[in-house]
Amino acid sequence: MTARGGLPVRFTRGESRRYRSVMLRGDGVEVELEGGSYDRVGGPAGEVPHDLAHLIVEDEFGLTDGVWGVLAAGGMFGGARVVAGRRPPHATRRGRETVVASRERVMQAEVLTRAVCDACAGDLPADPVAIRRALGKRWWSEAVTAAALERCRGRLHEAGARWAALEPGEALEVTWPHATRPGRRRA
Repeated sequence: MTARGGLPVRFTRGESRRYRSVMLRGDGVEVELEGGSYDRVGGPAGEVPHDLAHLIVEDEFGLTDGVWGVLAAGGMFGGARVVAGRRPPHATRRGRETVVASRERVMQAEVLTRAVCDACAGDLPADPVAIRRALGKRWWSEAVTAAALERCRGRLHEAGARWAALEPGEALEVTWPHATRPGRRRA
């Protein structure tokens, strides 16, 4: 699994509704998230794995300190585990610091992912003003524009169609383009 200009992430469909996401970080460590929840996004397939929706929304709106940015930077959430590679010295401490420092932005990414998926599914208007009103100032991002929402909708629908076409054991490969070396502080 390799990628140019970013970090590869492989989403593998399980036998049931479970799936696995594996990111190959810049330090050679592979980090896995086990998932099973989905977001409705409308379109022909109707839904995408929640972690894939996060990756698309975080990328589109430049949320580099959301779930995927924290994982890329060496942070480890409760559901994440190293499946290959060797973590550098002091990685556990630095990973905890990364998670703590990004806690508010990770929550923003969670709230925005839900709002954008709801808008794509038709449960909220795909209008930045309506989404801002629904989210409030705390979770809002100026990156949520009408054009960005349309791009996000297209990417989520495409991902949903690609995911629906997979058989159990097959994978969808995407790239997290905001590569950050673990242990490095971001501005």
